[in-house]
Amino acid sequence: MRSLAALAVIAASLGSGLMAEASCAPPDPVAQRVERADAVVWGTVVGDGGGLLSDRRSLRVRVQTVYKGSVPAQVTVRMGPETPNPGPGQVGVTSVDYAAAPGSSHTLYLKQHAPDGFSTDACSGSHEGEPTTEEITVLGAPRVPERGPGVPGSTTDLDRALAAGAIGAVLAATYLSFRAASALERFPGRRP
Repeated sequence: MRSLAALAVIAASLGSGLMAEASCAPPDPVAQRVERADAVVWGTVVGDGGGLLSDRRSLRVRVQTVYKGSVPAQVTVRMGPETPNPGPGQVGVTSVDYAAAPGSSHTLYLKQHAPDGFSTDACSGSHEGEPTTEEITVLGAPRVPERGPGVPGSTTDLDRALAAGAIGAVLAATYLSFRAASALERFPGRRP
């Protein structure tokens, strides 16, 4: 009877989609966690990874402060190790996936996988909230994130040149329209 009850509990937890607690070793000292990370940032989760299907294993993070590495003002972060394709419509999860809700702020220890690809997990040292006093002592002075194209709040020289060109074109078209309208008023019988 006891084994049947235990089996029912296991089946219920598997069916409900609950993840097991992270299976991490005891945390390393802050200095070792910082050394292992390619980047350390503090930011706010603004949504999921985007795309046609909601990517529940990655989040978009608006970076407020960079403590280590080179990170843009908004970044997509995979929240755990890469998993093999679990099949159509399925999302693979691991016991070390990092959990974060939109609107919450987090100190993230990131690994860089491509020019714009980052990941973290529950064992990296990432945690909710601002960096601790010990982390700030090890990390040193904070910096602002990089401003790159397509990031909210950023403009590039090309953006400025395109805006100036568009404004110039609108002003030229407006000027020519007024010239044509005033010519018609001075010479009512004349058509352009």
